Amino acid sequence: MSDTVSFKPPAVPAEAPLSSLGRRELAKWHDDRAQWVHRAPTLAEMIECLALTPLEGVAGFTASTDGRHLFFCPAHSATLTDEARQFLQAHLLWHCLAGHLTAPLVSDAHCWHLACDHEVNVVLLALDIALPPDAVLFPICHGQSARRVYRWLANHPAPHTETPQDIHPAALWAYHAVERTSPALATLWQRRAHLLARETATLPPTVTTFCASR
Repeated sequence: MSDTVSFKPPAVPAEAPLSSLGRRELAKWHDDRAQWVHRAPTLAEMIECLALTPLEGVAGFTASTDGRHLFFCPAHSATLTDEARQFLQAHLLWHCLAGHLTAPLVSDAHCWHLACDHEVNVVLLALDIALPPDAVLFPICHGQSARRVYRWLANHPAPHTETPQDIHPAALWAYHAVERTSPALATLWQRRAHLLARETATLPPTVTTFCASR
């Protein structure tokens, strides 16, 4: 891969000391990353761009990213199976690569999140990453863009019965003080996606095509 895009992980902001639960769960997320080195080395480089950052004591929070950090709630993490936790980390990485750090002005933010989750989860399926049984996925919309899925959801009989696994990056501000996503950061993730598009020998064609379209 080209060295024109840095994969150096961002610095983690100073936080209050972690609880014993927080330390245990953080170790699990780091261990999951270690497995990526053997299973998907290219993606292992990418995930290191997101500094693992536990958030404790934030009501209603599960996990999210601002494109610099991967935030997760240790208490929620402790309820996940290994497969569900590993899925969630991959899911958040692909939100960044898919260009989901911001959101367009839409009338239904929940449906936009569902559309983004579907788009990302289709990529994870192509990468043979197991999805939890309750992961957001609309088989009839397989391969469609988030915008097209969002329009399809306008006729969904009960979209609010679908529950995302994470907090959409554009809604993270409601749970944690974060900087607004800069155009430079969004462009950096776009360039990283374009680098992945060159990995035709290691990634499925549908994934490289997806990355090239970002």
